[in-house]
Amino acid sequence: MLTFADFEIDERAGVLRRGGARIKLQDLPFRMLVVLVRRPGEVVTREELRAALWGAETFVDAEAGLNTAIAKIREALGDNADTPAFIETLPKRGYRFMGSVGHAELPPARVDRPRRWPWALAGLVLIAVVVAAYSMTRAGRITIAVVHFHNETGAAENDRLADTLTDAVVVALAEHAEYGVIGNSPLLRTDRMFEDVRTIGEALHADFVVLGQLQNGDSGLLTRAHFIRVSDQKHFWAGKVDLPPSGVERAVTAAIVDGVGVGVSRSR
Repeated sequence: MLTFADFEIDERAGVLRRGGARIKLQDLPFRMLVVLVRRPGEVVTREELRAALWGAETFVDAEAGLNTAIAKIREALGDNADTPAFIETLPKRGYRFMGSVGHAELPPARVDRPRRWPWALAGLVLIAVVVAAYSMTRAGRITIAVVHFHNETGAAENDRLADTLTDAVVVALAEHAEYGVIGNSPLLRTDRMFEDVRTIGEALHADFVVLGQLQNGDSGLLTRAHFIRVSDQKHFWAGKVDLPPSGVERAVTAAIVDGVGVGVSRSR
């Protein structure tokens, strides 16, 4: 278990604690914090973090993802970007953990006494379990391409909001291990009148596509999102979110991530 100040990182449980109390921190920021804390005093480059967090097979807007993750880490630690106590930002390079890191022993995991099966039978059962788990993991992973949100409000100043919502949805979906997310391909920024779900899916080897729209509503801006299977272009979920006065990204990403989960369940 890694420790610093009055914080504890329990990697086995995926939990951050302060003074014994659990602090809510999503999976992606938690893993980023672990990478930084394991290398105290060192500069961890943005490329190193991208590789550690997403690997080579998942394509996301890493810049937005890292910025969002570091903001959540600082919120959890009560840290300040201008006068950091724990995490220093090195512009255009990466981040450095500034705290003093210690190690503490975790209590041993409880292990029930196994039955005295013959070794051959036990070995066969273990192999079967591993194969089944691997097969389930491979079968359960789907690839989702997130098309850039279309600004249909007629106001150019909303282009930035469309960019922000797209990045937020990509990052939020990428935090789920069962999804492979593609969000930075030039093909995903195709003009809507030339957009074709099948072409996008086949070119990017995606199973599903998320289409987003930013529109004018009766009482303000709203977003619409569609979760579509590439093979037959069937909609498995569609939803609308009226943008609140604050917490826009959180409201939109929560609705879309939940909708994608519903869509995936319906498609199986």
